[in-house]
Amino acid sequence: MNYLKILGASGSKTKLKGTTSFQVFKSIVVDAGNVINSLSDETLLINHIFITHSHSDHITDLPFIIESFYEKREETLKVYGSKETLNSLKEHTFNDKIWPDFTKINLLNSDKKALEFIEIHEDETIKIENYEITAIKANHIAGAYGYQIIKDDDTGYLISGDTYSNPKMWEIINNNTKIKCLIVECSFPSYLEQLAQTSMHLTPKLLKEDLKNLKRDDVQIFLYHIKPSYFEKMVEEINEYEILKNGGKILNEGDIIHIDTKQIESDIISQNKFERIMDINLQLSSELDKSVLFEMILTLTRELTHCEAGTLYILSRDKKSLEFKVVQNDPLNIFMGGTKDNLTWDSLPLYLNDGSKNKSMVAVVAALENRIINIPDVYNNEEYNFQGTKDFDKTTGYESKSMLVIPLVNHEEDVIGVLQLINKTKISKSKIPFNEEDEKVIKALASQAAMALTNSFLINSLEDFLNAFVATIAHAIDAKSKHTRNHIGRVAKVANYLAQAIHEDKTIYKDVSYSENDFRQIELAAWMHDIGKISMPESVIDKSTKLEKMIDRIEFIEERIEILKRDEEIKLLKNEITQEEYDKNIKNFDDDIKFLKKANIGGEFMKDEDVQRVKLIAQYKYKKEGKEINFLSEDEEFNLCIKKGTLTNDEKSIMNYHAQLSLDMLSSLPFPKKYKDVLNIAANHHEKLNGKGYPRGLDESQLALEDRIMILADIFEALTSNDRPYKDAKKLSEVFKILSFMAKDGEIDGELLKFFHENEVLLKYAQEELFDYQVDESKLLF
Repeated sequence: MNYLKILGASGSKTKLKGTTSFQVFKSIVVDAGNVINSLSDETLLINHIFITHSHSDHITDLPFIIESFYEKREETLKVYGSKETLNSLKEHTFNDKIWPDFTKINLLNSDKKALEFIEIHEDETIKIENYEITAIKANHIAGAYGYQIIKDDDTGYLISGDTYSNPKMWEIINNNTKIKCLIVECSFPSYLEQLAQTSMHLTPKLLKEDLKNLKRDDVQIFLYHIKPSYFEKMVEEINEYEILKNGGKILNEGDIIHIDTKQIESDIISQNKFERIMDINLQLSSELDKSVLFEMILTLTRELTHCEAGTLYILSRDKKSLEFKVVQNDPLNIFMGGTKDNLTWDSLPLYLNDGSKNKSMVAVVAALENRIINIPDVYNNEEYNFQGTKDFDKTTGYESKSMLVIPLVNHEEDVIGVLQLINKTKISKSKIPFNEEDEKVIKALASQAAMALTNSFLINSLEDFLNAFVATIAHAIDAKSKHTRNHIGRVAKVANYLAQAIHEDKTIYKDVSYSENDFRQIELAAWMHDIGKISMPESVIDKSTKLEKMIDRIEFIEERIEILKRDEEIKLLKNEITQEEYDKNIKNFDDDIKFLKKANIGGEFMKDEDVQRVKLIAQYKYKKEGKEINFLSEDEEFNLCIKKGTLTNDEKSIMNYHAQLSLDMLSSLPFPKKYKDVLNIAANHHEKLNGKGYPRGLDESQLALEDRIMILADIFEALTSNDRPYKDAKKLSEVFKILSFMAKDGEIDGELLKFFHENEVLLKYAQEELFDYQVDESKLLF
């Protein structure tokens, strides 16, 4: 198996991201920017490090790799690089001033040196194990290399190293069909092209131009070295220039590229596992037995996080303890609770006999403090009492190591249980710590589990929905916003009704026939179409008025109006103004605040004269702490002048990015053949027939009927929604007027819109979901 593990891929170090380092084999890495943090004790196995160049972000772990594991090392650590790179390491790092010169120091009880520098020349090939590693000149600092890596004289890849435009790199790839993937740097956004050129790095625009030199269409592009400060802009440009059109991705720490298949291990889900996810969640939609329900959640979570064991605790009725409900351990073949034997183990008390909180047990602390606890090694943790775990290990011969504990929280923010996962494993079956991605996965599933427990009515209302893993994530997305929590379910209903009507039609769609799998595809796509919103900040999704932050700031403005009124009253009492002037000014202030309250709500369009009035009001003056200041702050004025809706352009960009994120997430799932169209149906719901939609800018020739169904369902639900406090529910006459203009502009399918308007499923949906006053007489304007 030929793979490349990404130990670090960031262009700069942050709290959550490490710099460049790639693991070629268990003993071979390229660059040492983030080795120890990623490999932990397995760093000891590294014997060969190929350095691209001597910049700090590529060598930062190098001194510690030799020093931290010095006592245990049995082989010399060999560091390969150009003459310039090695000289820099000798002069500036291993010089007995900054760090000991380990090339002069023997390993313990050995005549072998601890460290050896091996100079390699441009185009020179080093053979280690089954790998041929060839140095390739990079267009960066003097002596900078990239590396071509071929395994078993069969398949391989090329790591660019930090580089500016490099014609030789493309020449090598074009002439060597063994190279299947290019791991290439891309550091700065295109507007910083001058900085990129000066520092000898690539931008998306430069890389797009360079890709014209690639004469092959079977090479997958993977990007790294993106500067974190510009990440969002870079992602936007990378998508705009279609740099990853062949299915590559922006690399993240922990990714493993399988060179033969060009897939990322963290993204690979087999057909059997996918079917397992579908099966479990289908049962979740109708299962009322809480023990069965949580056994399914625990099983799926363990599968997706690759862990050996797990325990589910449920808060007791008196809320004084955590009761064991499900225990699973694959190596020991233990499956207790749930649908199996009843668990009779003693519960974990939340409080001690003196009434104080029980802070010695990790599951109890997770429940009491409502927080995720990630422990890399329970035997090296002194914060919690793991005596029970250790006794279990001693009795059974099992070895507990890594642990991830997450509280189950219901819609009222009450903890109702705890999910505990034990021993995450990888391909080699060795036990490793849980990572941030694991936390996200089980947090989403835990949230759904808690909702299922406390809101059984929701389970009963799922009806025909395929409540797969996708559905649990969909519920987590909807739960992020109190204003749109029913959106996904209603979109699925509209899409399902419309597809059923088309299937039964004997007129314009008489040649269209859907199988059970086709209906399921549309249903799945509806549940998944907003999956990208899982990363959207609540401050954007829940912004119901223009001035809303943590609270609606219109309340502060009302207080300021009262200050202005008070000042007018003082002027009147001082005889500085007449009663008539006072009455007029007070009326004007009342009109102003009434106007601002209306402007704050947002709408379809704000008139220019209303914008000017906001700006005029903003210039009012009032005194605060003896200083005269403007009535509205710059941010308040800016937000109140939003012409459409409640979001600023920046906030709209954040919201719109969910479509691209949905596409990225769904693209990583290798759907079984019968669900092959779910990706496009779900990801295309913001596309337009005239090619002006997003994220891919597809036109009518590229949008299938099922895509168009989802596009119409998403827009129709948004226009008719009657549970969003920041806008009035529109009548059908208003809705179809808007949709008619969209059809005229070539944004949506006019023929499909006409069919929907004339079909009985429209009335069926309206009667089920709309207020009576919304259901009026409507007509199309074309």
